[in-house]
Amino acid sequence: MLRSSTFVRRTVPAVVTGAALIAVAGGVSPAGASEQPPGPGDYVSTPYFQLPFKCGTQWQLNTWAHSPALDIVVKGNSGSDGKAVLASAKGTVAAVYKDRGSGNTIQINHGNGWFTAYYHLKDDPKRYVKKGDRVARGKQIGRIGKSGKAGDWAHLHYEQRYKRGATITYERDRKPVKFDGRTYTGANKQWKSVMSRNC
Repeated sequence: MLRSSTFVRRTVPAVVTGAALIAVAGGVSPAGASEQPPGPGDYVSTPYFQLPFKCGTQWQLNTWAHSPALDIVVKGNSGSDGKAVLASAKGTVAAVYKDRGSGNTIQINHGNGWFTAYYHLKDDPKRYVKKGDRVARGKQIGRIGKSGKAGDWAHLHYEQRYKRGATITYERDRKPVKFDGRTYTGANKQWKSVMSRNC
């Protein structure tokens, strides 16, 4: 868990001009970035994350015992292997690597301390993107697979992480996942049908 000194909370009103949100508390969002509506305890300049899948598709989300991370499969778990994985917000690829546990893994830096991590990808993580690549929301970065310690179960292990000033993050930096402004968190929770609005 992060200590309170490692992040900045909204403490003053923000000024909105066009598409830019300038937080008086110190965070400045990248030009054109969509922001989540501010609320109590929100972090400065939180990207408006979307499910990392094609717009209009339906997905099942599970936290199991590793909340706030999610394991994601096609609604009804009817077969997810090889389905395209998309960037859930724009950013810069911070890391692409293979790990014994997470398998083929990609991290994206979305700015202002926010990252996403994508585990168990089917293909070599450098097949679609490389470290330093800039990606738009909705760009394909990989495919669902079962690399690493995913067992024989193709799924995407997905995390949203926060560590201000970081160039890479770790599981200790995980935060509750938000898609389209809604939070999906809590131990052993399941959402059987969530539509992607990554359009």
